[in-house]
Amino acid sequence: MKLRRTLVPLAAAAAALALGPAAGAQAATIAQPGAATQVREHAGIVVFSQFDQAEQAYRLAIRRPGAAPQVLANVAPSTAEFQADIGPDSNGDPQLIYRRSQGTGTSDLFVYSLTTNTERPVRNANDPSADDTTPTLWRGRIAWTRIYHAGNPQRQNPVVYTKTLTAPRARPSTRLPGVPQRRCGDVETDQCGPTASRYVGALELWGRNLAQTVGYACAGCSGVGQTELRLVQTDTLRAQQIAFSIVGLSGQSLVGPSFHAGTLGWYRSCLGDPDGCREGRRGPSRYALGSGAYTRASGDQVAVNGYVDAGDTLIEVLGCSVETQPGFNGQCRIEEVPAPASFTPTDPPLRDR
Repeated sequence: MKLRRTLVPLAAAAAALALGPAAGAQAATIAQPGAATQVREHAGIVVFSQFDQAEQAYRLAIRRPGAAPQVLANVAPSTAEFQADIGPDSNGDPQLIYRRSQGTGTSDLFVYSLTTNTERPVRNANDPSADDTTPTLWRGRIAWTRIYHAGNPQRQNPVVYTKTLTAPRARPSTRLPGVPQRRCGDVETDQCGPTASRYVGALELWGRNLAQTVGYACAGCSGVGQTELRLVQTDTLRAQQIAFSIVGLSGQSLVGPSFHAGTLGWYRSCLGDPDGCREGRRGPSRYALGSGAYTRASGDQVAVNGYVDAGDTLIEVLGCSVETQPGFNGQCRIEEVPAPASFTPTDPPLRDR
């Protein structure tokens, strides 16, 4: 039986958006998501959350190469951002994974095949009593965050798990290293103890490599919080810190992360006071998985809500706000821009532990 197409074009104005930059071209707007969203890319397909002002809900959307952005009509809306990821399924075909929230305080995970246009819940991982978030997938393996004691900053405990999509539900998921449980202060170094206000911002799988952006507060630490980019091996459970930033009134963020051709990329962004990202303290960075070398480039943008380093091009979510009332997101857009011509070697942006 021929499958019915389930992609529905966005507003007519979106169809007139530029389809993407040719070599040497300037930035091209490829979508107008209506509110802040994460963005991911695989095989040229971009996935993001589209805020529907009339419904006051988010719809799952994709943008294929050379086409206008489209929503997936047979995916129910979500009361919160989908936090969607795209990667290859076990056959190498593009597949989505996302969390969907119905406003009950918990979220479940779903996968969606772009080959058959069908959705199914991740029954062997979902916990109806918990909030499952930040999912990512790669060739039949998923990783995600389960938040225990959600809503209580002192007790909230996000735990990162991994499992294959074909594993029996009765088989326990594998717990991975995640948010650091203890830290010593970087101001008052004699203060060591448990971290608080822990969160996982994003996860991204590539083979056995799992990139994590995490955050926490700790006694004796500078700023209102600390954020790290970490790399975990799903087979050995080895974890290493790749990048670190103090979080202050500037809302410093390590946005991304994304993998391309053996390189982990991210963007240092300021979502509050821009002063924290001036004087060269913003922009894209790369970490080579093989050599461990760090490189960076200057960035034109200060506030970047979402980011993908796709090698020759960068995808950036700009001008967006988490506020969804009218008037906040008139300039909200997803842009595809040529990558900087050169990345220069730099010191590892790490935290003394």
